[in-house]
Amino acid sequence: MEAITVKFNSLRKETLFNIFLVIFFSVGVAGLSMEFSREYFIGLMPFSLLLGMGLMFWVQHSWSRKHVLVFAVIALMGFGVEVAGVLTGEVFGSYSYGRALGFKIWGTPPMIGLNWLMLVYAVFVIMNHFRLAVILKIILGATLMVLYDLIMEPVAIRLDMWSWGGGDIPLQNYIAWFVISAVMLGIFYLAQLNIKNRVAPMLFLVQMGFFLALNVFLIW
Repeated sequence: MEAITVKFNSLRKETLFNIFLVIFFSVGVAGLSMEFSREYFIGLMPFSLLLGMGLMFWVQHSWSRKHVLVFAVIALMGFGVEVAGVLTGEVFGSYSYGRALGFKIWGTPPMIGLNWLMLVYAVFVIMNHFRLAVILKIILGATLMVLYDLIMEPVAIRLDMWSWGGGDIPLQNYIAWFVISAVMLGIFYLAQLNIKNRVAPMLFLVQMGFFLALNVFLIW
């Protein structure tokens, strides 16, 4: 009986978190869509990233040293490739970060490493809902990451998250996203992480919907 009660409470918490995420990002769409409130909501973007990530990790069913180690590796790897990208222009193309993601080290906001971790974690959980060979999960997961970036890029530029040197988004960016995402997902699978999380898929889908809606209101 106690185990059933614990499971029920866990499901209720996850459901409440998912509802909250839908409402929270809907408010974000409204705030960023209106000129008079846009600057204020841009300033809240690092907070929104941390909040979503915090809720996602809050409901993870189990933790171990391996989880912490892999998550740290992915976050540092994400930050590292972005630093290399900004300083050399050889990874994603020539680009620079704006003010929307907070303070920067070597021209790169540390927040972006956490963003890579959050997205790869969520996609890993999504892919594990399917009974497929690991290599297919990695390929499809990396493809989903690229789709996310395709939707995000125009909005990110408009909201001063980053800007491209030549003005246009290079194909190199999407190729790099696929390769880096595949490597990170591969690390998750090689580590054989046991992750159960009902908030991660919702967070990913809500954020994708967030950027899709902002494409409609700000770009199209």
